[in-house]
Amino acid sequence: MIRRSRASLTAAAILLAGAVAQPAFADDAATPRPAVVRPVSGFSPLPAGCGLPPGDGYTLNPNTEVLPMLARDPNRPWHLVTVFQQDRWNRYGSNGAVTAVSEDYGRTWQRSENLPAFSRCNGGTTANGGDYDVTTDNWVTVAPTGTAVAASFSLSRTGEVTAILVSRSADGGWTWDAPVTLQRDDNPRFFNDRPSVTADPYHPGVIYAVWDRIDNQSTDTEENWVQPIYLAKSTDDGRTWTTSKVYDVPTNSGVIGTQLVPLPDGTLLIGMHHETDTEGATQVIRSTDGGRTWSAPTLNVPAPLAVGPRIPDPDNSGDPVRNASLPLLAAQPGTQVVNAVWQSQDADGTFHVAYSRSTDGGKKWSSPVRVDRTPTGSAAVPAVAVSRTGTVAVTYYDFRNNTPDAATLPTDVWAVTCAKSCTQSGAWREQHLEGPFDARKVPATSVGRLVGDYTGLVSTGTGFTAVYGVTTGDVANPVDVHSAVFSG
Repeated sequence: MIRRSRASLTAAAILLAGAVAQPAFADDAATPRPAVVRPVSGFSPLPAGCGLPPGDGYTLNPNTEVLPMLARDPNRPWHLVTVFQQDRWNRYGSNGAVTAVSEDYGRTWQRSENLPAFSRCNGGTTANGGDYDVTTDNWVTVAPTGTAVAASFSLSRTGEVTAILVSRSADGGWTWDAPVTLQRDDNPRFFNDRPSVTADPYHPGVIYAVWDRIDNQSTDTEENWVQPIYLAKSTDDGRTWTTSKVYDVPTNSGVIGTQLVPLPDGTLLIGMHHETDTEGATQVIRSTDGGRTWSAPTLNVPAPLAVGPRIPDPDNSGDPVRNASLPLLAAQPGTQVVNAVWQSQDADGTFHVAYSRSTDGGKKWSSPVRVDRTPTGSAAVPAVAVSRTGTVAVTYYDFRNNTPDAATLPTDVWAVTCAKSCTQSGAWREQHLEGPFDARKVPATSVGRLVGDYTGLVSTGTGFTAVYGVTTGDVANPVDVHSAVFSG
């Protein structure tokens, strides 16, 4: 039943959503349909004037929403929860995080009654554990019990204090408890980064969070750093957690973009981006003992460095799009089939979407193939999801509709889907989701325009729902999160 008492995000969103009949999402749906695109966010709901003032190289982008993540209830596929950054800074995250809920597969959205206290602008205080300047890298999952858990990388403006937080919602994202701290470091030698959180669909009550933690002991004369994986586990539906370092790497190397995926036989996989000072790789590791020990990488293929090079600007304007070479995994429910996507780079410098599949629980992987259909230039920020029947969807941005005007960068959102023979590049069918919009209006960072380090994508039967950021053309509200509902 849709909870109609919740405050809507914007009146325009509700009016627009009510004009379109709900698409079918039954598993026997077979007719392709145009994507149904809806706004998820609008003007900032954060308190006016909250957060630190701009200055010292820090620039605030008011009414901007970026880096959305999306989760669905495994027992109620129409129930979706999204989290995204609100009011992005040019450095080190956003003033706050916003969560919203859909009870109709993503056709309409309502903001949660309260927000996870991941920062002061979110209501964080010393008393409730959320006393941080900014939040970033938010993630969300929904357990078989219906509990939602959101994660945050929360930190001081300068990055000298960093923490990984999680917040629990017993009612599926409508209201959020005070956050729990999984790791906090006040010593700038350590730097926590990019958490993800995953509910085990086969073991109700079990939830995992993984992230990387830099330990930098370098001096002016000697480089000495390491960036291993930390894992936190809850066995009581996200109420309490235990944290430990679970996977180390050689000195002067590290991982980022960790994502844990459980399989039906108890195997756990972690997808990650590993890099040294000069080389990067997409990797997957396995654990068969509940995360106590991990294999050497079973997937290990070259990938661009996570913080460079930037995605080539088709206008050569000196205003590029930020690279996001972080891999994502999607396991077909109830099987040993796992799908992986990541950002690859061709010899000409352009970026594309690489795909590989394992049919034996991550022991072996198919040779990577390119699955984007971008005719020229780069495809950026891939996300992946898979239905219980095995249809795979991948979304991405590209710039094929760019014009000669270097002051603008027309950008579109696309999806490709595949029902069989997915390890063959030609098996993928492309759909247009939205655009073009001007990516020159998304927030700037030190490493390029932040279209996104990731976006959200889930299966809702044979249909899929994606969430992603777009520019609006409204200078007062320049960047919003939208959702697209499309068929497989």
